[in-house]
Amino acid sequence: MEATKIRVKKHDIFDYVIGNSSFDPIEKCIDPIRYEVFDTFIFDKKARQDIPQGKKFCKFEKELIKLKTYARKMDNSEIDSICSELEEIAPSFLNLF
Repeated sequence: MEATKIRVKKHDIFDYVIGNSSFDPIEKCIDPIRYEVFDTFIFDKKARQDIPQGKKFCKFEKELIKLKTYARKMDNSEIDSICSELEEIAPSFLNLF
């Protein structure tokens, strides 16, 4: 398994949460045509395999989904603030083949 360095950006989180992008912010860091991000793993469409991820990835995805769920009831400045916090806890490495 190969560790791939990534950098999740706040504006990618924001765009995903408010619906301006259909790509998960982690998918923006890797090939979204080949990989699909889920809550605890990344699915490699080419190899047709689930690739388990670490605790940091899982925590980030859990908080991201929570924000996306409640974003409709929040104003943009509040969403932006939480996106900054999510950028700080985003994983720096992914397990990929």
